Formats: sequence, C-alpha cells, structure tokens
Amino acid sequence: MSQKDKKRLYICVQVHLMNLERKYRIKISQEDKILDLDIEANNSNHAVAQAEDICRALDATSFTLHYGSYKQTLLSTLFKRLTFNLFDYKVCTPWEGPFSNNVPCLYALKQRYYVRNLILKYLDIPREGALARPSCNCKSCINPYHFSYRTGKNSKLTGGDTNMLLAFISQGSGVSQAAKALKVHRSTIYRKLKNEHFSVGSENYRPRSN
Repeated sequence: MSQKDKKRLYICVQVHLMNLERKYRIKISQEDKILDLDIEANNSNHAVAQAEDICRALDATSFTLHYGSYKQTLLSTLFKRLTFNLFDYKVCTPWEGPFSNNVPCLYALKQRYYVRNLILKYLDIPREGALARPSCNCKSCINPYHFSYRTGKNSKLTGGDTNMLLAFISQGSGVSQAAKALKVHRSTIYRKLKNEHFSVGSENYRPRSN
C-alpha cells in the first residue's frame, strides 16, 4: 500500500471515529417501563445533558447511556430538532406522526404524550396551566417559535414567554428572531434580557443582535 493510500485510509478511519462519537443510545426507565432511544450528541457530556432533558420531558426516573448506532424515529427526530435548534421561525414544522383529538401526539413508555407539551417540558418551560397552541395557521405545527401560551393580559411577555426566550437565546438565536417569534419589539427583548441573570459560558454574555 502506497503512502498516499495509507494517508487516505487514516483520514477515513478518523472521520468514521468522529462520526461514531456523535451516536449514543439511552435506556430510559419509568417505574417498571423501559424505553431504548437513539440520540445524537456532540460528546458524552452533551449526551448526558440531553438524556436528562429527555427524562424530564417524559417524566422518567432514570437513564443509562451507551454508545450505539443512530436510528431515526419520531421521538429521536423530535429531540434532535430540539437539541440542535433545527427550527426556523419563518417556517412551520408540521407533525408527521399520530394525532389525538386533532392534537399532535406520540406514544412512548406505554402512554400518550402531546407533542407541544412534551417540547415545553424538554425546554424546561412551565406551562402555566395552559396548553401550547400554534399561533400560525398550521394546526399541525410543532415549531416552538410558533407557540402561543400567554395568560397575562397586561404583560407583553409572560413567565412562559421569558423562559422560551431564554431557552432559544441560549442556543444562539438572535434578538430579532426572538422578537418576531414572540411578536414584540426588539427593545422589549433587550429589556427583558437586561433584567434576567442569564449567561452562557461567560458572565459578560451578550446576545447577538442580528
């Protein structure tokens, strides 16, 4: 084998190993019920953090993490979209799974979950006693940017809106995007962020203005 071929083989192996590091399998427990779920993560720490968010969303009690092949399912696709913020505030994301009472749902751990509520719990956003509903004209939309769940009449941003804002700003979304998603002026977003003790990796974190 020539040196050129050896170098090419080495590069292929390294790329394969890098890709393999992104593939994990978690075993989720809820009392006597078990769910195996494939997830994609940047590294093991990211995988653990993601598994904790998934357990919170599913009301699971524990999990174990393993290396494994990545396989797309409705549930794993949903969590991947949330983990890597694969939503665009300009575009609806129609649910491609089952519905119950005309509301997007899925089944796991021998029970039914409503997808929009599952998303709010994954993002650790209190529901404030209200169901999340799409503010767009697409009744099957599960895009969190399109959720409407305000309960206050005199406040431009409720507690739930603030948590939604912080969740997506922390993932790199711009102030303009957040303002359009929540249907408020950019100055409202800046004021809210100024009043929140919020940081991502630095005490001097400043949100992007684009």
